[in-house]
Amino acid sequence: MVTSKKKLYEMLEDPLVQQILLDILEDNIEGFDVLTTLIELGEATDDEISRKLNLKLNTVRKLLYKLYDARLVDYTREKEEDINWYTYTWKPTLDKLPWVIKKRVQEKLKKLKEQLTIEENNMFFYCTKCGIKYLFEEAIDCGFRCPHCGGIFKEYDNSRDIELLKDQIKFLEEGLKLSIFSTPLPPVTPKAKGRKGSKRRKVKS
Repeated sequence: MVTSKKKLYEMLEDPLVQQILLDILEDNIEGFDVLTTLIELGEATDDEISRKLNLKLNTVRKLLYKLYDARLVDYTREKEEDINWYTYTWKPTLDKLPWVIKKRVQEKLKKLKEQLTIEENNMFFYCTKCGIKYLFEEAIDCGFRCPHCGGIFKEYDNSRDIELLKDQIKFLEEGLKLSIFSTPLPPVTPKAKGRKGSKRRKVKS
């Protein structure tokens, strides 16, 4: 259980925690500033955070809602009767951070291991112009020609992809051995649908 600001800041310095938070924030590093500001202040309105960080109010709100969806912040809402307007006061709920990170890492590991199995047990082809990678069966269906530009497919060496997947799996598994992730996961109410990933990936040149 997180009990101090010092402990929270230490956790936010952990590479695994940072990676998962970046996933939650969709790679917007300004979300770290929003989060640390809330830790520092204890609670604040979105407008106060916006002015303190010199960020657009809309940007702050989007980041806060991403953190809220991940259960890392919460808010109270008060209506200002004279102007018929609601004020949202936000506070961090980072006692849940180890559980949130552990759950997301386990989900990520499952997907990475499934992808590793696919990579190790299949042949791949790619379009040299578009850089899109295809399974052998997909390449056959396309007649070994790119459906986007008509280019001819070439066989793709995925050994580097396999190596990267194994490195990522090892990094996540080693990270889960930290003591902060030793607490069993609590029951979690199912959330709304998440982001959908693309079935195809560009081949890095």
